[in-house]
Amino acid sequence: MVAIPRKTAVGTAHSKLILIGEHAVVYGKPAIALPFPAIEARATIEEINNNKTISFESPYYSGPYEEIPGSMEGIAVCINETMKCLMQKPEGLRICLESTIPLGRGLGSSAAIAISIVRGLFLYFGQVLNDEKLKELVHIAETFAHGNPSGIDAAASSNDHPIWFQRGSSIASLEIGGPFYLVVADSGRIGNTRGAVESIKEMYNLDAVKTEQSLNALEANTFKAKSALIAGEIDLLGNTLDAAQRELTLLGVSDSGIDRLVSAAKEKGALGAKLTGGGRGGCILALAKNHQHAKELEEALLTAGAFQTWSFEVGKN
Repeated sequence: MVAIPRKTAVGTAHSKLILIGEHAVVYGKPAIALPFPAIEARATIEEINNNKTISFESPYYSGPYEEIPGSMEGIAVCINETMKCLMQKPEGLRICLESTIPLGRGLGSSAAIAISIVRGLFLYFGQVLNDEKLKELVHIAETFAHGNPSGIDAAASSNDHPIWFQRGSSIASLEIGGPFYLVVADSGRIGNTRGAVESIKEMYNLDAVKTEQSLNALEANTFKAKSALIAGEIDLLGNTLDAAQRELTLLGVSDSGIDRLVSAAKEKGALGAKLTGGGRGGCILALAKNHQHAKELEEALLTAGAFQTWSFEVGKN
């Protein structure tokens, strides 16, 4: 007897980095985000005959999708809404999730996981997935993960080019005038994006003038960073990253662990260094002079206590 192969489909999504503008983006100001292809999420959709539910398998939980633990509830709701959109019953499938994106580090893990699952399900059922529908379905998972997401994670994880993002505006691809090298260092500590966002809101209520000064400074530096990227002016880009880190520190979303990694990068000659994402844990990024310098920065950051590092080149458009 010839075995009939099971129907399968695979959806993928890469990680993302916020180069500059995090937290200010919540208040309607622009941010620049980059695809981070070194790490990704991958969802394999398989047919399972006589299965009355959707089985979910991942490093974090395995079992019926409707019994996913509370910390992953957004994924379950996203799966359910996607199946409704596809006009399919939530049964007869296995979703196997693999991800090299560390959780809670500001690298867009929840968005990438949701994107990979939605893409996989649409591929499995042979239906076309447009950007607007993807954004809508992923937003469901992101709302559970972050409370009131700006949408930048989903936008960056579903785009293959650097983007200029502003809430309520169309996403624009960003021109890069010359290649530059980034190093990302994981502190090994889960960040608290929701807590950091709420703390800035509380600060705003207590001292609106001071908080607005920092948010406006972040906005100004985001525009400077855009100009630097377009012109390929790497030194100017580094200066704007440093300036953004100072404002994020004033806003209270950096911490001693992040500061230690930023200092280690600067001592090793990084042109600029700052936290990326929500802060209070998570990751930093550092701007290197070239490929060799990026490797030297990685070594210095690991010596300073980074849990893991990555380096990559952002090429000229």
